[in-house]
Amino acid sequence: MCVGFCTKWRFFSSRLGYTEKHMLPVIHRWIPRGSIVLGVTTLGSYGAGLLRDRILAHSFGAGTSLDIYNAAFLVPDFLFNFLVASGIAAAAVPLFTELYKRNRTHAYQYMNSLILVAVALMTVTGLFIMLCAPWLSFIVAPGLNAEGRTQAIQLMRIVALSPILFAISNALGALLIAQKRFTWYGFSPIFYNVGIIGGALLLAPTMGIVGVAYGTVVGAGLHLIVRLIDALATGWRPHLAWHWHAPEMKRTLQLMLPKMVGHPVELVTFWVFTTLASLLASGSITVLNFARNFQSVPVSILGIAMATAVFPALSEAALTSPAELKRLFKRTTRTILFASVGAAVLVFVIRRPLVALLLGGGAFNSDAVARTALTLGFFCLSIPTESLSHLFARAFYATKNTLIPVIFSVISLITAGATAYVLISKVGIIGLPLGFFFGSLIKAVGLWLVFLKRLDQKKISAA
Repeated sequence: MCVGFCTKWRFFSSRLGYTEKHMLPVIHRWIPRGSIVLGVTTLGSYGAGLLRDRILAHSFGAGTSLDIYNAAFLVPDFLFNFLVASGIAAAAVPLFTELYKRNRTHAYQYMNSLILVAVALMTVTGLFIMLCAPWLSFIVAPGLNAEGRTQAIQLMRIVALSPILFAISNALGALLIAQKRFTWYGFSPIFYNVGIIGGALLLAPTMGIVGVAYGTVVGAGLHLIVRLIDALATGWRPHLAWHWHAPEMKRTLQLMLPKMVGHPVELVTFWVFTTLASLLASGSITVLNFARNFQSVPVSILGIAMATAVFPALSEAALTSPAELKRLFKRTTRTILFASVGAAVLVFVIRRPLVALLLGGGAFNSDAVARTALTLGFFCLSIPTESLSHLFARAFYATKNTLIPVIFSVISLITAGATAYVLISKVGIIGLPLGFFFGSLIKAVGLWLVFLKRLDQKKISAA
């Protein structure tokens, strides 16, 4: 059937004067190269994550073990995201792109220096977590009994190894993005979930939840190995080079600092929403989280995937021509806008059967399905605005400006929180996705207008 369709497509397109050679440039004009690969691998990652969650739920249920496992991640994840993950791609991709155009050897030296700095930082952080785990366990899970606390300390010390591996993997990910190698970059999160699944199936029967923690570290190693192999294929070679005083390293730190400050804003946004949901009927937090998870799928597959794929092209255009940068920016904006609006309409139409199919049954009764579907319906409003925000932020990163996206993130947080607080007393739980939409709308429109104004005034600096 597929062969027949392809044959007919070639026949009709050739009758119209189009061939695959002619069609590919048209497709790539509107769909950033690599975005389809990233979209498919992101969908695969969500599928692997769903399988992971089902296996963990089946093995441990909604009990203390999984609570301890999730609590053990809080500090390592937060510190890794704050210190490394939040800003490394935003800074490294445009800088590596610029260096690579001038001197390939110098660009690889910069990447090796960046990896060493990231590893050193996360090694110190990991040692801090291991040494302070008894004290940190009181912060993340104050209600645990003595036995549970002992296990939380053990798990925290194990998973503290993961950020060290992720530090290398994220730096290599920036290298792969800059060189437009998206396939194995996109597959790496799937391998991470494979490690966790392996720990749950192979180690947990004898080691309990500790086996899952070891599987998590193995998954982080697989995440790194996949990217390492592809990075080696580009010609990069690991080398103990520490050029801390190099201008590009200082520039990296300057670009990362605003993003490091701004990244917690995204975490705080849903911390605020969780707090507001706790003021509503029982189960509102769960409904909010499930609805948000559904909403994030099209945002990741369309907005984040396309923005990531076009990021290196934006960085290259920023070095050569403001006019070309503006054309690429507007063209990708239209593509993401049309695709995300279509996705929002689709999710809105199928929201009730989708929630019922994936979540319904057992303790998750028809009333819970209805509340989640209702909340998801209003979250659909923010699918286009949030998708566009990812592109607009990367457009600023491409011009080596990480401060303006942070400013609008803070404005978005204040708008979303204040609006949601006012609305929940009037319309209940749907005030939360409505507040999120208004905050996201302010952010998207603000970034779009400021970026175009900067382009028109030709104030973009390649320095």
